[in-house]
Amino acid sequence: MNQLTVTVPITLPEGYEIIETEKREQLEADKQVIWNVNKATEIAGLTKKDMYKILKAFQSQLDIESGGCVYYPYDGSKYRIESLGFTKFVRNNFARIMKEIAK
Repeated sequence: MNQLTVTVPITLPEGYEIIETEKREQLEADKQVIWNVNKATEIAGLTKKDMYKILKAFQSQLDIESGGCVYYPYDGSKYRIESLGFTKFVRNNFARIMKEIAK
């Protein structure tokens, strides 16, 4: 079989550049290191109900007491979510998260 390789130059408009998805996510996460549930819900594109399902279902992995990225509330405190760790968790566990939400 013959193969033809073609190189096509593409000029990006001024002020635009191409970066890796992981690098972009890291830059976005670095803007605000600690999220509340509302911010994590917004960034992940989930409903609040689904976010609470995820936090409950994956507590053993997400809890900071187990080396995770989520501070679970007690005595009236609130959830605190480390942005980069949570972003990585969602990306790496997307299929499991979607199955949990579907329950």
